[in-house]
Amino acid sequence: MAYPPQLFDALRKQKYHLVGRHSSVKKCKWLHESLVRDKVCYKQKFYGIRSHRCLQMTPAVLSCLTHCIYCWRVMPEDLGLKWDETFKGGWDEPRKIIEGCIKEQIRILTGYKDQIIRGKVSKEKYEEALNPNMAAISLSGEPTLYPKLGEMLKSFQEKKFTTFLVTSGVLPEALRRLDSEPSQLYVSITAPDYETYKKVNRPISPRLWYSLMETLELMKSFKCPKVMRITAIKSINMDHPEDFSRLIDLSDFTYVEVKAYMHLGYSTGRLERSDMPRFKDVEKMGGRISESTGYKVIRKCKDSRVVLLSRLKKPITFD
Repeated sequence: MAYPPQLFDALRKQKYHLVGRHSSVKKCKWLHESLVRDKVCYKQKFYGIRSHRCLQMTPAVLSCLTHCIYCWRVMPEDLGLKWDETFKGGWDEPRKIIEGCIKEQIRILTGYKDQIIRGKVSKEKYEEALNPNMAAISLSGEPTLYPKLGEMLKSFQEKKFTTFLVTSGVLPEALRRLDSEPSQLYVSITAPDYETYKKVNRPISPRLWYSLMETLELMKSFKCPKVMRITAIKSINMDHPEDFSRLIDLSDFTYVEVKAYMHLGYSTGRLERSDMPRFKDVEKMGGRISESTGYKVIRKCKDSRVVLLSRLKKPITFD
C-alpha cells in the first residue's frame, strides 16, 4: 500500500474504488443521472462525449502539489497528516491501471441490474456503459505526477478511448514529455495573480505560480483542443474577471470554461456556502471575460453552472 491506511479508509467512505497502489475510479454523478434520469453532463452537451460511457479516474489519487481551498477531495491535512507522509512506493504500469479501472467501473455498474428489471434503466444504455470509451483523467490528485502518463494516454487511445486530461499546470516539464497528447487538455485556473494563487491554491512552493505561467505559454505547442477552466468562487475571484484576460492572452486556449465552485465534500470546511455562485453570476462573469478577450459565449449549461467561451463558432465534438 502506497498511502497511509487512514487516507485509503477516507477514500473508501467517499466511494472511491482503489486500483493498484495509487490509482482510483469513482462513479460520476452524471453517469448515474444519465442512466436513471436521462440527464447528461455539460461535457456531453458541449463536446459530445457520452456521460454513461465516461470513466472518471486518476493515476495519482492522493498526490498533489497544491492544497486548493475549493477542492472537495480529502487531503492529508484533513486527517492530521503531512504531505510528505503520503505516497511511498513504486508506480504501477499503465495497462494494469487501465484494466483495473475498467474492472472497477463494471463493478460499480452491477448495482443497476435491478433497475433494468424494474424498467428504470435502459438495458441498451446499461450495456453501453459496461464498455466505457471516454476517460476523464482528473478525479483527485495531480495526474502529471504519474511518470508514465504519456504511455497511459497512448494505451487508452489504443482501446479507442477519448481522453480528457485535467491538470493544475504546475509541472510543465511533464506536459512537454508527453509522447501522446490527450483528446482534450484542461488547465485549471482559479487565481489571476500571484497573491491570489498563494491564498487559494496553497502550493507547496510559491514558485509553482511561475511553473503555471510556463504551462500557459506551452499551450501553443499542443495540437489538441485546450481548455482553461476557471473555477468561479464568489468571495475570491469574481469581482474583477477581466484580470484573467492576461492569462488567456498568454496562452492559446481553444476554450475558456467558467464554472461555479460547488460547496461539497471537504471544501465545506474551508469555504462558506455563500461562496458558491449562482448560474446568473457565472453568466455575468463569462460575459465580462468575453468583452475583454474577444472569446464569445458559445454554450451554457444551467444544471452545471458553467458557460463556454471560444473563438470558434461551435465546439469540436468527439461523438
